[in-house]
Amino acid sequence: MRRNLLVSTMLFLLVMVGLTFSPGIKVQAADRIHTVSSQETVESIASIYGITADQLMKTNGLPDSQLYVGQQLKIIQTAYNPSIYQWAERGNRIAHYAETFVGFNKTAGEESPSKGFDSSGLVYWILSQQNVASDRLTVDGYYKLGMDTSAPKAGDIIFFLEKDTSKVVTAGIYLGKDQFVNSGYGSETVQIRNSTEKYFSKYEVAFKTYTPKGEHIVQPGETLNSISENYNIHINSIKVRNALPTYEVMEGQYLQIYSDLLFPFYEGEEAAYDKAYDVIRYAYTLRGFPYVFSGDDPINGMDCSGLIYWAMKEQGISVKRSSAANYFEWLPAISEPKAGDLVFFRDTGTREGVTHVGIYLGDGRFIHTTEKAGVHISDLSSGYFAQKFESYGRVQLIMN
Repeated sequence: MRRNLLVSTMLFLLVMVGLTFSPGIKVQAADRIHTVSSQETVESIASIYGITADQLMKTNGLPDSQLYVGQQLKIIQTAYNPSIYQWAERGNRIAHYAETFVGFNKTAGEESPSKGFDSSGLVYWILSQQNVASDRLTVDGYYKLGMDTSAPKAGDIIFFLEKDTSKVVTAGIYLGKDQFVNSGYGSETVQIRNSTEKYFSKYEVAFKTYTPKGEHIVQPGETLNSISENYNIHINSIKVRNALPTYEVMEGQYLQIYSDLLFPFYEGEEAAYDKAYDVIRYAYTLRGFPYVFSGDDPINGMDCSGLIYWAMKEQGISVKRSSAANYFEWLPAISEPKAGDLVFFRDTGTREGVTHVGIYLGDGRFIHTTEKAGVHISDLSSGYFAQKFESYGRVQLIMN
């Protein structure tokens, strides 16, 4: 009897092992992790597990088919179920993508999978790859730029500050339930950490969002009317909130849906001219559009002065289409800028002289466009721009 029971048990175990490792048979189990090796592709990995490439990409928040050796991909057999709220879905993709880099090297001053990440470099890489236009800032710079949130969600940035000085010590991509992805203290690699750990619990915790509720990215085939119907908000309300010059929208445009300002840097600031707020609101909708040297329209790309030309032209303001250097030459320097004035920078990139310009928003922020990030908002106190700052200029003097 005991012998028969032993034989039956062994046969059962052999069958289970066979089922587990037979490639043609799917076994329902806990989520698996696949570590990317050389020469593997999204398609080849998906085929191993009998799922589609699209499923693999969505599950891991992959922005494209580019993979990196060592990347850890979560394998889920059930169909990916996206959030019905766009802002939450964007946050989920940021969080999922951050998790794929667990185990990558922690390297001071670096910001890429090939060289490694420091804490701010990891934030920069994840946000930039998820089409959230951002400069490469320090953790302090990201803290100043982000929007406060009292209801943190996946994809937000978690910051740890010294309680006495409010100095930002480190930051990471928040996953929810006190967990976050961080390249910092106590490890030589990117890790999933918990804010309740002894080291982190001694700091003040703050959350900032880069995926706000109420911001809609125009998708292919959408119209302002269809967006209006989707959110049940009058079409003219959306048009006014974004200072849209017509009822036409561009694919990829960021539209503010609700009345509460998402980036209220100019709120309460004195306007440099009558339509300054409209120029700023419209420029906000162009965040993420690409940089092209000498370009001056969003579809084909814009350089820094092209952004100013386009945003003002679309608001019915006639300005000369010129370069940052010429705008600087034409405008006398001012010490107290108003919202909508210009801000100039010297010796950016490999060029010398005044080579870069942006639109001042207020509260030390400005909107501009650069090669890597496209159109985005930056902080004048960040190390790079503080070093390159030249002056402010009263923009009215270049209006025809």
